Amino acid sequence: MPESAGPDRRRDVEALFDRLSRAVSTLGVRVDETRRRAEKAEADYRNVVGALGDSTGSAALPGDLDERLRAVAAENRGLRETLTRARSKAERLRNRLAHVEDEV
Repeated sequence: MPESAGPDRRRDVEALFDRLSRAVSTLGVRVDETRRRAEKAEADYRNVVGALGDSTGSAALPGDLDERLRAVAAENRGLRETLTRARSKAERLRNRLAHVEDEV
């Protein structure tokens, strides 16, 4: 931060830094939660398909289960997309934090 910046500017920058830091922490928690949900959905899907394949001798699923599994797979794709967006946002926030730290 320039020498000419007063204490108000410093407080503003520190407040911004604190907000960004909290945002990155929150985003990290959300990314972890979303990752766990995606992994659980994939494991559940594999378990159901495997169990049905074992019980029927094939991986063909009854209509209702097949529809539900397609819905879970679609949700999983959505979760993965959310993870991708969250990672991108976290990277942008990290860059902003680095910029603010350089100014302080």
